[in-house]
Amino acid sequence: MEIKHAIQVTIVDDSTGEKCDAHCGVDWSSAESISLVAKRIKDWFGNRIQLEYLDLSKSITNHHALELSQQVKDKNLSLPLLVIDGQPRISGPFDIRQLLDAIEAEVEIKT
Repeated sequence: MEIKHAIQVTIVDDSTGEKCDAHCGVDWSSAESISLVAKRIKDWFGNRIQLEYLDLSKSITNHHALELSQQVKDKNLSLPLLVIDGQPRISGPFDIRQLLDAIEAEVEIKT
C-alpha cells in the first residue's frame, strides 16, 4: 500500500544555541548536514518525505513555524527537535540513523 500524502519531517533547532564542545550529535544548523540527510532520505524513501529545517534563532514568519516554536516553549522541549507530521518524535540530540529510523516507523504506520 502506498502513502497517500508526503510525510512532513521538520528539524527544529537554534543555530545560536550552545553546541557540545566534544562534537556530540549532528550540527543540524550546518548546510552540509541538512544536504546529507536530505540525500539519505531521498535514497531510502524516494519523494515520499518532505524535509524542512527550522532555525528558531531566525525571524519566524509562517504559521507552522510559529506553532512549532510555541510547542517547544510550552512543553519545554530540548533542541534539536525532530517533528514528523506535526508530532514531536525526538527531543534532544539525535543522529541521521535515529532520524531515518523514526521516519521508517512513521512510514510503516501510514502504509
